[in-house]
Amino acid sequence: EYIDGQPATEQITSLAWDQHLPKNFCGYKPQTSIEPSALQKLHDTGLAKYTRKMDGMCHLAVHHTFGWEIYTRRMDLASAKFPKHLAELQALRADFKPGTILMGELVCSTPDGSDDFKAISRFCRSLPEEARKLIDDQEIPEPELVIFDLLFHNGEDQQNQTYNQRAEIWQKIIPARGSSKHISTIDYFDLAPATWEAYAKEHGYEGFVVVDGAAIPGDKFYSFDGSNSRRPKGTYKLKPIYEDDVCIFAASPGSGKRLNGIGAIHVKQIHPETKEWFYCGKVGSGFTDESLAEMEFLFKKMGLPILEKDRDVEKLDLSESTYDSIVAQIEYSERQPGTNKFRFPVYLRTRDDKAPLECIAQKLGVAEEEWKLETILPKLRWVRFGN
Repeated sequence: EYIDGQPATEQITSLAWDQHLPKNFCGYKPQTSIEPSALQKLHDTGLAKYTRKMDGMCHLAVHHTFGWEIYTRRMDLASAKFPKHLAELQALRADFKPGTILMGELVCSTPDGSDDFKAISRFCRSLPEEARKLIDDQEIPEPELVIFDLLFHNGEDQQNQTYNQRAEIWQKIIPARGSSKHISTIDYFDLAPATWEAYAKEHGYEGFVVVDGAAIPGDKFYSFDGSNSRRPKGTYKLKPIYEDDVCIFAASPGSGKRLNGIGAIHVKQIHPETKEWFYCGKVGSGFTDESLAEMEFLFKKMGLPILEKDRDVEKLDLSESTYDSIVAQIEYSERQPGTNKFRFPVYLRTRDDKAPLECIAQKLGVAEEEWKLETILPKLRWVRFGN
């Protein structure tokens, strides 16, 4: 925490509603996963609430004694971008008095109702004047702040209240999605452990968050250590797993039990629009002793390189050795924005029935050039010129 540009001598560990939120304040994040048996057990209690995991940016709406403000998850003050949202919040001041913190996901929606991460990224990374101009020029839609939790209500800490108790407060006050253009509350879905993944894939959703209505977050609800690593029990991400075919063209050497063998494989795919090969990252999990032995045999047979450094792999000409590459099937949770590398990839098997030229990428995100232009450059401008 800094005061007048100098490091603060004392750590802030409480909130004063007549002051802006301290930079070291941070709300919770959901658990990254839940075991299938635990999900089934929760579902059988009748207390499971399935909400959509939206592809946006977390923001906080805070009612101070001097009015409402909107903050990013990193506690950057962003109110100047949200004149219409602040007007709607001001209309709720009788129900949400000073000392209220609402957590929400800021999303832009396409005409068909899906999340537009590219648009919300442009908005959030722009200066306030530029962000409003993007909307005025109809380059992006007005973002919607979808409320999913209540940290404080009228000065009362909610960490010892159940999710259902907290939700009952804000859902009586904040309108449902579709009835407000700026501030709304999350939707619930009638799902089950056996149906949520197929539903997410069918509708193109990033996933769901399942909440235990009886769960009490306790001291993991928020923190003053500047870290969002606190993940209370009772809130869990559900992310679908996807499968795709990839072309293996290089490997990294192993260590430990895999010493003197292959430790990870490097994979590529064909971009569906440019028709060019691009690097999709490396895969190091999912291998058995048998599949590793098979991979090492194929590498020797085809003369594929095993390189110590990842940067040497990325220097390789991906258009070469196409017909000598190994086709394999992997599973993954999503792709990294910008690079489109796989996140959490797991090796499944080789695909002798597939040709390398059949490895055409699926579910691509924002192109790397667009990502740099719309996220990194505006961020640098903030660093240099921001207030």
